[in-house]
Amino acid sequence: MAAAGSSVTWDNIEIVQLILNRISDDLRPEARKELRKGTQQIAQNLVIPVLQQSAATSGVPIAPAMAATSRARADRVVFVKVGAVNPRLSGFKRGQSKYRTGMAWGSELGGDDKEHHYAVGRNPSGYWVQPGVRSPGTLARVKGAYSELLNLIIDKYSRSR
Repeated sequence: MAAAGSSVTWDNIEIVQLILNRISDDLRPEARKELRKGTQQIAQNLVIPVLQQSAATSGVPIAPAMAATSRARADRVVFVKVGAVNPRLSGFKRGQSKYRTGMAWGSELGGDDKEHHYAVGRNPSGYWVQPGVRSPGTLARVKGAYSELLNLIIDKYSRSR
């Protein structure tokens, strides 16, 4: 399957990394933990609801069930995994993570030209993940929340205080 996704270019991230590296060794684990918790909250509160709304209006029959499998991950950046748990679909066998991944990408990109397993044709622009992330204001809200989180951590833990 073709890979799809969205990425954001973050200007001056090297400066942020240098500042974060100035956090004293004894406080660094606490700062990292706070950063990971904060990015997980951003994903849970800002990204996942947008994905679920986008899936509901996508026209792809299994997209809402796949969007319900979205989980926010704790990382240094905002990260959402679609297909993290089994979808609530009849006939789906538990524990089939490779099928969850295929179903997630299939619900986003559609079926191939030969078989339309997802009741929609191929769409390299995506049906619900990419349109959701690119919906007006979404990236700005996520970037703003992430910037605010970084500023709070830098202010709280930086040696230059």
